[in-house]
Amino acid sequence: MLKKIIPDSNEALECKILNPIEYWLWKFRYVSFLAVVFCAIASVALFIMGTLEIIHPIKEILIATISSASDHPILENEEILKGFIRALDLYLIAVFFLIFSFGLYELIISKIDVARNSCDDVEHPLLQITSLDELKSKIIKVIIIILIVAFFKNVISMKMIEVSDALMLAIAILALCIGSYFLTKEH
Repeated sequence: MLKKIIPDSNEALECKILNPIEYWLWKFRYVSFLAVVFCAIASVALFIMGTLEIIHPIKEILIATISSASDHPILENEEILKGFIRALDLYLIAVFFLIFSFGLYELIISKIDVARNSCDDVEHPLLQITSLDELKSKIIKVIIIILIVAFFKNVISMKMIEVSDALMLAIAILALCIGSYFLTKEH
């Protein structure tokens, strides 16, 4: 009977020591809320920057069209396209930060109940993360799309000097197509 009491008292002592430690350790997960908030803020900032990238060429086009002054520099088509593609790039990076923010919140802090009980009857699978692998997969897909857009932006300003340049461009486009096929292929 004495042996039973000693283990119980050891367990009680262990619980008294470990329970508060585990309680506070569990509460430390809320530190990740900083990353959630600042990634969301970065996402908003990038959406604004992307919008400004689109507004600038549009403003220049309108000014050039309306004003008949020849002293106003006219943007070339290549520059306009680059501005739009930079905006697309910024939007995609903003989506990256948004997905990371939502995923981190759902994985570490809590499920987003508002998204699941939404009355808009629209599924938001991109923002619902159930595992670290799912978050990683979604982020990798966005990164690949960002890289494709960056490649496209560089192709626009590329000057073909030799035949090998055209061949390398064709091989790069083929590699992108094959990569996107395997990326979207159902496993």
